[in-house]
Amino acid sequence: MTSRRVLVIDDDAEVCTLVARTLTRAGYEVLTAQTGEDGLSLLEVGPVECLVVDKILPGMHGGEVIGEARARFPGIPVVLISGHSEPLSFGEQRPDVTLGKPFKSLAAIEEAVSEAIASRAGVSPVESLKERLTQVVAEIAPLRRKRE
Repeated sequence: MTSRRVLVIDDDAEVCTLVARTLTRAGYEVLTAQTGEDGLSLLEVGPVECLVVDKILPGMHGGEVIGEARARFPGIPVVLISGHSEPLSFGEQRPDVTLGKPFKSLAAIEEAVSEAIASRAGVSPVESLKERLTQVVAEIAPLRRKRE
């Protein structure tokens, strides 16, 4: 992906603000949402280089958000953040990086995003093309709905 956009989904507004400010200083454009549903709708705004999602959210939990995001954008790198120690079953939709709350440092946030993006850098050309096609279709879908 060529975008420097990161989507942060956390039900704690203070965490969203902290992560957004940290990543903005690192050169990313940051979108934030406080529910999985709102975050997934922001994926329609345009390409996202990385998804940062809380494990426990109202409505959909982090694993469900990851699954839906990857159904739409198969190669999207994911950082899971959590202050809870209980495991969730992610199956094939495991995050690329897990980051505990409270954060050890602000640098840990940026490092986690960089690591997640780097872990997906080796995605095959076919997978990249599939991902880009999915993005284009997602970008066109709202335009089609307006025309109809």
